[in-house]
Amino acid sequence: MLGVVVALAAGGCAVPAQPDAQRAKDGDVPFSLLDPDAPLMVPEPPGPSSERVALCFLRDGRLSVVDKELTSPVSERALLDALAAPPPDAGPLVRTALSDPAIVRDVRLLGGISRVDVAAGVSALPADEQLLAVAQIVCTLTGRPGVGQVSLHPRRRAAGCPQGGWVVGHVTGRPGRLRLSHGLRQAVSGSAAADG
Repeated sequence: MLGVVVALAAGGCAVPAQPDAQRAKDGDVPFSLLDPDAPLMVPEPPGPSSERVALCFLRDGRLSVVDKELTSPVSERALLDALAAPPPDAGPLVRTALSDPAIVRDVRLLGGISRVDVAAGVSALPADEQLLAVAQIVCTLTGRPGVGQVSLHPRRRAAGCPQGGWVVGHVTGRPGRLRLSHGLRQAVSGSAAADG
């Protein structure tokens, strides 16, 4: 019985064993492979891939999530740079408080916390725009996998800014709601008092 199984297995693939390679006749070569006028099939090199990301913009003073395609891999820096202008298809009422990408100097992800270094120029924004800019940054970054918190650090310590920077929680609860650390609430309310 074992001999029958071995014989069937050896003869089952229908390719006869040959000691040497043999040249096939031109007529036996399939798919016009020998035709000099056949179109050359060259695979296109892969182009840059993209990733759909959620970016947080502003509509009527509230956060509004807008999807946009960005080139992969998407870094935290690329996300924040994309906040400089809403996509044209987002609608005329959608705007940003981060129209100057230079406001964000650096961003790094360490242990689930995005550390965002902001330029001193952020203090030139009115207090309500500062808060909206922070909300956009936090909403966008915490929408990414692996980011649970955002820590904002100004280049120079502005009046009312805590020594180590602002540690901001993520956007929680209803859309448009931002849970802020006590230090950020004080800094923004202090700026608002100075502006008013």
